[in-house]
Amino acid sequence: MKISIKGIGVLGGFGAGLAMLEQALIHPKKMVTTVSMESSKGQIEVPALLADTSDLASYVEKKALRRAGHYIRMALLSSLYALEDAGMLETERHRMGIIVATGYGATCNTFDFQHSMIDSDDPCGSPTKFANSVHNAAAGNISLFLNEMGPNLSVSQYDMSIPAAFMCALQWLKEGRVDTVLVGGVDEYCKVLGYYWHNRYNGKAREGKANSVNALKHAIIGEGACFFVLAREEDCVSPYGYIEDVQIGNFQRGRMRLPESMIYFLGADGYSESEKYYGDVIPARARVASYTHVYGGVPIGPAFDIAIAALSVRSNSIYGSLQNPAIDADQLNMVKKGEPLGPGPICCLKLGAGGAFGWLTVTSQKVQENSS
Repeated sequence: MKISIKGIGVLGGFGAGLAMLEQALIHPKKMVTTVSMESSKGQIEVPALLADTSDLASYVEKKALRRAGHYIRMALLSSLYALEDAGMLETERHRMGIIVATGYGATCNTFDFQHSMIDSDDPCGSPTKFANSVHNAAAGNISLFLNEMGPNLSVSQYDMSIPAAFMCALQWLKEGRVDTVLVGGVDEYCKVLGYYWHNRYNGKAREGKANSVNALKHAIIGEGACFFVLAREEDCVSPYGYIEDVQIGNFQRGRMRLPESMIYFLGADGYSESEKYYGDVIPARARVASYTHVYGGVPIGPAFDIAIAALSVRSNSIYGSLQNPAIDADQLNMVKKGEPLGPGPICCLKLGAGGAFGWLTVTSQKVQENSS
Protein backbone atom coordinates (compact mmCIF):
# COMPACT_ATOMS: atom_id res chain seq x y z
CA MET A 1 0.00 0.00 0.00
CA LYS A 2 1.28 3.45 -0.94
CA ILE A 3 0.57 6.32 1.45
CA SER A 4 -0.24 9.74 0.01
CA ILE A 5 1.31 13.00 1.20
CA LYS A 6 -1.74 15.20 1.68
CA GLY A 7 -0.11 18.30 3.17
CA ILE A 8 3.30 19.67 4.20
CA GLY A 9 4.39 22.33 6.68
CA VAL A 10 8.00 23.48 7.04
CA LEU A 11 9.90 25.96 9.17
CA GLY A 12 13.64 26.55 9.34
CA GLY A 13 16.54 28.89 8.72
CA PHE A 14 15.28 29.32 5.14
CA GLY A 15 12.00 30.84 6.38
CA ALA A 16 8.45 29.73 7.13
CA GLY A 17 6.35 27.72 4.70
CA LEU A 18 6.81 25.67 1.54
CA ALA A 19 7.15 28.75 -0.67
CA MET A 20 10.19 29.92 1.31
CA LEU A 21 11.76 26.46 1.17
CA GLU A 22 11.29 26.26 -2.59
CA GLN A 23 12.69 29.76 -3.03
CA ALA A 24 15.81 28.78 -1.05
CA LEU A 25 16.25 25.71 -3.27
CA ILE A 26 15.91 27.67 -6.51
CA HIS A 27 17.94 30.70 -5.42
CA PRO A 28 20.39 29.63 -2.67
CA LYS A 29 21.54 32.51 -0.52
CA LYS A 30 23.36 33.08 2.75
CA MET A 31 20.90 32.57 5.58
CA VAL A 32 23.30 32.05 8.50
CA THR A 33 22.67 33.98 11.72
CA THR A 34 25.44 34.65 14.23
CA VAL A 35 24.49 33.83 17.81
CA SER A 36 26.46 35.59 20.56
CA MET A 37 26.68 34.21 24.08
CA GLU A 38 28.74 34.51 27.22
CA SER A 39 31.00 31.66 28.30
CA SER A 40 33.84 30.99 30.72
CA LYS A 41 36.15 31.98 27.87
CA GLY A 42 34.36 35.28 27.31
CA GLN A 43 31.86 36.16 24.61
CA ILE A 44 31.78 33.72 21.69
CA GLU A 45 29.92 33.76 18.40
CA VAL A 46 28.44 30.71 16.71
CA PRO A 47 26.86 30.55 13.23
CA ALA A 48 23.42 28.92 13.07
CA LEU A 49 20.36 28.60 10.81
CA LEU A 50 17.55 29.74 13.11
CA ALA A 51 13.77 29.58 12.66
CA ASP A 52 11.29 32.41 13.22
CA THR A 53 7.90 31.50 14.73
CA SER A 54 6.34 34.98 14.66
CA ASP A 55 3.72 33.82 12.11
CA LEU A 56 2.20 31.62 14.81
CA ALA A 57 0.31 34.69 16.07
CA SER A 58 -1.79 34.49 12.88
CA TYR A 59 -3.17 31.12 13.99
CA VAL A 60 -3.14 31.11 17.80
CA GLU A 61 -3.95 33.80 20.37
CA LYS A 62 -0.87 35.13 22.12
CA LYS A 63 -2.25 34.39 25.59
CA ALA A 64 -2.53 30.71 24.66
CA LEU A 65 1.19 30.68 23.84
CA ARG A 66 2.58 32.40 26.92
CA ARG A 67 3.83 29.12 28.41
CA ALA A 68 4.95 27.56 25.12
CA GLY A 69 8.69 27.69 24.45
CA HIS A 70 10.43 27.95 21.10
CA TYR A 71 10.56 24.17 20.68
CA ILE A 72 6.79 23.80 21.06
CA ARG A 73 6.07 26.86 18.91
CA MET A 74 8.13 25.53 16.00
CA ALA A 75 6.34 22.18 16.10
CA LEU A 76 2.91 23.77 16.41
CA LEU A 77 3.42 26.28 13.59
CA SER A 78 4.75 23.61 11.21
CA SER A 79 1.80 21.35 12.10
CA LEU A 80 -0.69 24.13 11.38
CA TYR A 81 1.00 24.79 8.03
CA ALA A 82 0.68 21.10 7.15
CA LEU A 83 -3.00 20.94 8.12
CA GLU A 84 -3.72 24.15 6.21
CA ASP A 85 -1.92 22.80 3.14
CA ALA A 86 -4.03 19.62 3.38
CA GLY A 87 -7.26 21.64 3.65
CA MET A 88 -7.88 20.25 7.14
CA LEU A 89 -7.26 23.27 9.34
CA GLU A 90 -10.86 24.48 9.47
CA THR A 91 -12.55 21.10 9.08
CA GLU A 92 -13.36 18.43 11.62
CA ARG A 93 -10.64 15.83 11.80
CA HIS A 94 -11.73 12.33 12.69
CA ARG A 95 -9.39 9.56 13.76
CA MET A 96 -6.14 11.48 13.24
CA GLY A 97 -2.93 10.26 14.85
CA ILE A 98 -0.03 12.51 15.86
CA ILE A 99 3.63 11.43 15.79
CA VAL A 100 6.48 13.80 16.62
CA ALA A 101 10.14 12.87 16.07
CA THR A 102 13.08 14.66 17.67
CA GLY A 103 16.78 14.01 17.95
CA TYR A 104 17.66 16.43 20.75
CA GLY A 105 14.32 17.06 22.42
CA ALA A 106 13.45 20.33 24.16
CA THR A 107 17.08 21.17 24.90
CA CYS A 108 16.65 24.82 25.88
CA ASN A 109 13.99 24.11 28.50
CA THR A 110 15.85 21.03 29.70
CA PHE A 111 19.07 22.91 30.40
CA ASP A 112 17.24 25.97 31.74
CA PHE A 113 15.36 23.74 34.17
CA GLN A 114 18.56 21.99 35.28
CA HIS A 115 20.33 25.35 35.66
CA SER A 116 17.49 26.73 37.79
CA MET A 117 17.67 23.69 40.08
CA ILE A 118 21.41 24.21 40.59
CA ASP A 119 21.49 27.99 41.04
CA SER A 120 18.09 28.71 42.57
CA ASP A 121 17.17 28.48 46.24
CA ASP A 122 13.96 26.73 45.20
CA PRO A 123 14.75 22.98 45.13
CA CYS A 124 11.60 22.19 43.14
CA GLY A 125 12.26 24.33 40.08
CA SER A 126 9.73 25.79 37.67
CA PRO A 127 6.86 23.37 36.87
CA THR A 128 6.35 25.14 33.51
CA LYS A 129 9.98 24.63 32.50
CA PHE A 130 9.82 21.02 33.63
CA ALA A 131 6.62 20.35 31.65
CA ASN A 132 8.15 21.91 28.55
CA SER A 133 11.46 20.06 28.94
CA VAL A 134 10.20 16.51 28.33
CA HIS A 135 10.52 14.97 24.85
CA ASN A 136 6.76 14.68 24.36
CA ALA A 137 6.13 18.36 25.12
CA ALA A 138 5.65 19.12 21.42
CA ALA A 139 3.32 16.20 20.70
CA GLY A 140 1.24 16.89 23.80
CA ASN A 141 0.83 20.59 23.05
CA ILE A 142 -0.08 19.95 19.40
CA SER A 143 -2.81 17.60 20.61
CA LEU A 144 -4.06 20.15 23.12
CA PHE A 145 -4.12 23.06 20.65
CA LEU A 146 -5.89 20.96 18.01
CA ASN A 147 -8.17 19.23 20.53
CA GLU A 148 -7.20 15.86 19.06
CA MET A 149 -7.99 12.69 20.98
CA GLY A 150 -6.34 10.12 18.68
CA PRO A 151 -3.14 8.15 19.33
CA ASN A 152 -0.19 10.36 20.18
CA LEU A 153 3.45 9.30 20.07
CA SER A 154 6.89 10.89 20.49
CA VAL A 155 9.91 9.23 18.87
CA SER A 156 13.56 9.91 19.71
CA GLN A 157 16.23 7.90 17.92
CA TYR A 158 18.69 10.72 17.13
CA ASP A 159 19.26 10.92 13.34
CA MET A 160 17.01 7.89 12.73
CA SER A 161 14.04 9.54 14.48
CA ILE A 162 12.30 10.56 11.24
CA PRO A 163 12.49 7.14 9.52
CA ALA A 164 11.25 5.52 12.76
CA ALA A 165 8.34 7.97 13.03
CA PHE A 166 7.30 7.44 9.40
CA MET A 167 7.54 3.68 9.78
CA CYS A 168 5.09 3.90 12.67
CA ALA A 169 2.79 6.30 10.77
CA LEU A 170 2.58 3.96 7.79
CA GLN A 171 1.80 1.04 10.08
CA TRP A 172 -1.03 2.94 11.75
CA LEU A 173 -2.57 3.73 8.37
CA LYS A 174 -2.16 0.19 7.03
CA GLU A 175 -3.77 -1.26 10.14
CA GLY A 176 -6.69 1.16 9.82
CA ARG A 177 -6.03 2.45 13.32
CA VAL A 178 -6.38 6.04 12.03
CA ASP A 179 -7.59 7.75 8.85
CA THR A 180 -4.82 10.35 8.73
CA VAL A 181 -1.53 10.92 10.54
CA LEU A 182 0.12 14.23 11.36
CA VAL A 183 3.77 13.19 11.46
CA GLY A 184 6.99 15.18 11.48
CA GLY A 185 9.94 16.33 13.50
CA VAL A 186 11.31 19.26 15.46
CA ASP A 187 14.72 20.15 16.88
CA GLU A 188 16.01 23.41 18.29
CA TYR A 189 19.30 25.23 18.66
CA CYS A 190 20.50 25.74 22.24
CA LYS A 191 23.50 27.43 23.82
CA VAL A 192 24.98 24.15 25.03
CA LEU A 193 24.95 22.86 21.46
CA GLY A 194 26.47 26.14 20.24
CA TYR A 195 29.21 26.00 22.87
CA TYR A 196 30.03 22.42 21.88
CA TRP A 197 30.18 23.43 18.21
CA HIS A 198 32.45 26.38 18.99
CA ASN A 199 34.93 24.29 20.95
CA ARG A 200 35.04 21.32 18.58
CA TYR A 201 34.78 22.91 15.14
CA ASN A 202 35.48 26.62 15.29
CA GLY A 203 38.66 25.92 17.23
CA LYS A 204 39.96 23.83 14.34
CA ALA A 205 39.51 26.77 12.00
CA ARG A 206 41.48 29.01 14.36
CA GLU A 207 44.28 26.47 14.60
CA GLY A 208 44.70 26.48 10.83
CA LYS A 209 43.20 23.01 10.28
CA ALA A 210 40.63 24.70 8.06
CA ASN A 211 40.85 28.04 6.28
CA SER A 212 37.38 29.09 7.44
CA VAL A 213 34.24 27.81 9.10
CA ASN A 214 32.81 27.09 5.64
CA ALA A 215 35.78 24.88 4.83
CA LEU A 216 34.97 22.45 7.61
CA LYS A 217 33.31 19.24 6.49
CA HIS A 218 29.95 19.71 8.14
CA ALA A 219 26.85 21.85 7.83
CA ILE A 220 26.13 24.85 10.05
CA ILE A 221 23.91 24.01 13.05
CA GLY A 222 20.25 24.21 12.06
CA GLU A 223 16.88 24.11 13.76
CA GLY A 224 13.28 23.92 12.65
CA ALA A 225 10.26 21.71 12.19
CA CYS A 226 8.79 19.78 9.29
CA PHE A 227 5.39 18.05 9.38
CA PHE A 228 3.24 16.06 6.97
CA VAL A 229 -0.36 14.97 6.78
CA LEU A 230 -0.46 11.38 5.50
CA ALA A 231 -3.50 9.45 4.27
CA ARG A 232 -4.17 6.13 2.60
CA GLU A 233 -3.70 6.12 -1.17
CA GLU A 234 -7.35 5.45 -1.97
CA ASP A 235 -8.46 8.35 0.23
CA CYS A 236 -6.33 11.06 -1.38
CA VAL A 237 -4.84 11.99 -4.77
CA SER A 238 -1.76 14.04 -3.97
CA PRO A 239 0.39 16.36 -6.11
CA TYR A 240 3.23 15.59 -3.69
CA GLY A 241 3.29 11.91 -4.56
CA TYR A 242 3.25 8.84 -2.38
CA ILE A 243 5.44 7.18 0.22
CA GLU A 244 6.16 3.71 -1.03
CA ASP A 245 8.64 2.29 1.45
CA VAL A 246 10.48 3.02 4.70
CA GLN A 247 13.52 1.04 5.84
CA ILE A 248 15.75 1.16 8.91
CA GLY A 249 18.81 -0.98 9.54
CA ASN A 250 22.58 -1.09 9.98
CA PHE A 251 24.72 -1.33 6.86
CA GLN A 252 27.74 -2.51 8.84
CA ARG A 253 25.84 -5.66 9.84
CA GLY A 254 24.21 -6.37 6.49
CA ARG A 255 24.45 -5.35 2.86
CA MET A 256 22.36 -2.45 1.57
CA ARG A 257 20.76 -3.16 -1.79
CA LEU A 258 19.97 0.19 -3.38
CA PRO A 259 18.46 0.24 -6.92
CA GLU A 260 20.30 2.25 -9.57
CA SER A 261 17.01 3.53 -10.99
CA MET A 262 16.34 5.73 -7.96
CA ILE A 263 17.37 9.34 -7.37
CA TYR A 264 19.05 9.74 -3.98
CA PHE A 265 18.66 12.70 -1.62
CA LEU A 266 21.45 12.39 0.95
CA GLY A 267 21.09 13.83 4.44
CA ALA A 268 24.84 14.39 4.63
CA ASP A 269 25.50 17.12 7.20
CA GLY A 270 28.95 15.92 8.32
CA TYR A 271 28.02 15.07 11.91
CA SER A 272 28.10 11.27 11.51
CA GLU A 273 31.17 9.12 11.06
CA SER A 274 29.16 6.90 8.69
CA GLU A 275 28.77 9.56 6.01
CA LYS A 276 32.11 8.69 4.43
CA TYR A 277 30.42 5.53 3.13
CA TYR A 278 27.85 7.25 0.90
CA GLY A 279 30.13 6.73 -2.08
CA ASP A 280 30.35 3.01 -1.30
CA VAL A 281 26.63 2.30 -0.93
CA ILE A 282 25.15 4.50 -3.70
CA PRO A 283 24.97 2.81 -7.15
CA ALA A 284 27.63 4.27 -9.48
CA ARG A 285 25.35 5.88 -12.09
CA ALA A 286 22.50 6.94 -9.83
CA ARG A 287 21.70 10.66 -9.62
CA VAL A 288 22.42 12.20 -6.21
CA ALA A 289 21.56 15.50 -4.50
CA SER A 290 22.03 16.96 -1.02
CA TYR A 291 20.30 20.01 0.46
CA THR A 292 21.78 20.32 3.95
CA HIS A 293 23.02 23.79 2.99
CA VAL A 294 19.36 24.89 3.09
CA TYR A 295 18.26 23.50 6.47
CA GLY A 296 21.59 22.94 8.27
CA GLY A 297 22.91 20.17 10.48
CA VAL A 298 19.96 18.89 12.51
CA PRO A 299 18.90 15.34 13.52
CA ILE A 300 15.47 15.70 11.89
CA GLY A 301 17.09 16.71 8.58
CA PRO A 302 15.59 13.68 6.74
CA ALA A 303 12.14 15.28 7.18
CA PHE A 304 13.28 18.26 5.11
CA ASP A 305 14.63 15.88 2.46
CA ILE A 306 11.20 14.24 2.28
CA ALA A 307 9.57 17.66 1.87
CA ILE A 308 12.04 18.56 -0.90
CA ALA A 309 11.33 15.21 -2.59
CA ALA A 310 7.60 15.99 -2.47
CA LEU A 311 8.24 19.43 -4.01
CA SER A 312 10.32 17.73 -6.72
CA VAL A 313 7.42 15.40 -7.51
CA ARG A 314 5.01 18.35 -7.67
CA SER A 315 7.25 20.33 -10.03
CA ASN A 316 8.52 17.23 -11.89
CA SER A 317 12.08 18.49 -11.52
CA ILE A 318 15.14 18.04 -9.32
CA TYR A 319 16.60 21.13 -7.66
CA GLY A 320 20.30 21.81 -8.08
CA SER A 321 22.57 20.60 -5.29
CA LEU A 322 25.38 22.81 -4.02
CA GLN A 323 28.79 21.35 -3.30
CA ASN A 324 28.61 19.43 -0.03
CA PRO A 325 31.95 19.21 1.84
CA ALA A 326 30.65 16.30 3.91
CA ILE A 327 30.67 13.90 0.95
CA ASP A 328 33.12 13.13 -1.85
CA ALA A 329 31.34 14.52 -4.91
CA ASP A 330 33.89 12.88 -7.25
CA GLN A 331 32.49 9.48 -6.32
CA LEU A 332 28.88 10.47 -6.96
CA ASN A 333 26.78 11.67 -9.89
CA MET A 334 25.68 14.94 -8.24
CA VAL A 335 22.79 16.99 -9.63
CA LYS A 336 24.47 20.41 -9.88
CA LYS A 337 21.63 22.33 -11.51
CA GLY A 338 17.92 21.88 -12.00
CA GLU A 339 16.92 19.03 -14.27
CA PRO A 340 13.80 16.94 -15.04
CA LEU A 341 12.74 14.42 -12.43
CA GLY A 342 12.29 11.54 -14.89
CA PRO A 343 10.65 8.22 -14.04
CA GLY A 344 12.83 7.23 -11.10
CA PRO A 345 11.48 7.34 -7.53
CA ILE A 346 13.30 9.51 -4.98
CA CYS A 347 15.04 7.78 -2.08
CA CYS A 348 15.75 10.02 0.94
CA LEU A 349 18.75 8.27 2.50
CA LYS A 350 20.48 8.99 5.80
CA LEU A 351 23.58 7.20 7.07
CA GLY A 352 23.67 7.81 10.80
CA ALA A 353 25.70 7.15 13.91
CA GLY A 354 27.09 3.65 14.46
CA GLY A 355 26.40 2.44 10.94
CA ALA A 356 22.65 3.04 11.15
CA PHE A 357 20.75 3.83 7.99
CA GLY A 358 17.24 4.95 7.21
CA TRP A 359 15.59 5.56 3.88
CA LEU A 360 12.18 6.57 2.63
CA THR A 361 11.03 6.31 -0.98
CA VAL A 362 8.77 8.94 -2.56
CA THR A 363 7.11 8.16 -5.90
CA SER A 364 5.03 10.38 -8.17
CA GLN A 365 1.43 9.72 -9.15
CA LYS A 366 2.62 9.09 -12.70
CA VAL A 367 4.96 6.33 -11.51
CA GLN A 368 2.12 4.80 -9.53
CA GLU A 369 -0.22 4.76 -12.54
CA ASN A 370 2.45 3.26 -14.80
CA SER A 371 3.18 0.50 -12.31
CA SER A 372 -0.44 -0.48 -11.77
